[in-house]
Amino acid sequence: MSTSSLQQALERYHAAYDNDTYIHIRRRLIVDIMGTATDFISHEDDTNVVDIMNALVNTCLECCGAEQHQTAHIQLAKLAAWSELSDETLNMIYRYLTTFQQAGNTAAEDFLGTASALLHASAGEREVGIATAFANGVHGWRGRMAYELLAASDYLLKAAELLLQHHADQAYIREKLRYALSRITSALYEGVRHSDCPALFDFNSIYFPTEKDGR
Repeated sequence: MSTSSLQQALERYHAAYDNDTYIHIRRRLIVDIMGTATDFISHEDDTNVVDIMNALVNTCLECCGAEQHQTAHIQLAKLAAWSELSDETLNMIYRYLTTFQQAGNTAAEDFLGTASALLHASAGEREVGIATAFANGVHGWRGRMAYELLAASDYLLKAAELLLQHHADQAYIREKLRYALSRITSALYEGVRHSDCPALFDFNSIYFPTEKDGR
């Protein structure tokens, strides 16, 4: 990025900066992470709080057009989800980011979508894990099929989370998808073998994209 372009981004940042909102966001972070009965001043320098606030500044610069920070919103979203920030705090951060955002930039929207999806996917993953364990004890083909589908859902959730995090190892994402498809296949076997309407569980006509489709 050229020095002049970086300077322009910094000038936009300083022009839109609101110290009161910045401090309010930091206090919301401390409440979400530490709890309501918290001394704000004593936790301002906590590593988690500092990391999120630094990522917030970098994302503001991204919104201002700083190319060197063009993926900052992803890191901010991951930190926000890992810290289990509230929906109210996520929306507060989103509104703050929009005050910096230039035309054609989508970092603010992508932050909110990514952080919210990761946060709720993580919660869903925990619930799916519990449901899978219970379904594993249900007798009969319906119970076995439900178990396989729930297990597949767990792998699909993990794959979705990795995609949202822009995980560098695409082979690892493929592995999660392969496990999910294997579980779905096992579920369909249960339906085909034991249902009184096996044709309803026959999905052999489904087409999966190949490398040729990417050309």
